[in-house]
Amino acid sequence: MNAIAIAEEAAELEEEAKESVESIRTDSFSLEVMRFEPGDEDPMHAHAEEEIYHVDSGAGKINVEGDITPVSSGDVIHLEPGTDHQFLEFEDELVMSVLYAPAKGANQ
Repeated sequence: MNAIAIAEEAAELEEEAKESVESIRTDSFSLEVMRFEPGDEDPMHAHAEEEIYHVDSGAGKINVEGDITPVSSGDVIHLEPGTDHQFLEFEDELVMSVLYAPAKGANQ
């Protein structure tokens, strides 16, 4: 069994001034914890894997290929491989769990 505490992972990211950490990795998926705060920038990008974001805390917006949507705690976002996206306009600390399938970078 793998178990992580998202709040603890986010606190470590804040201490280390990092935006993300891969917390679990197998051949079929990986789980990353991400943390943004007001003023941070997430450039437009795409991944070759399926992505499922769970907003654990905070609020902001996601730009998916030009369509901007508010996101907040409890929201789940699914992106198909190759979908251009970015998170922006962080109202406060935004913490998300991101599941990549297969594992992030496996399709490159």
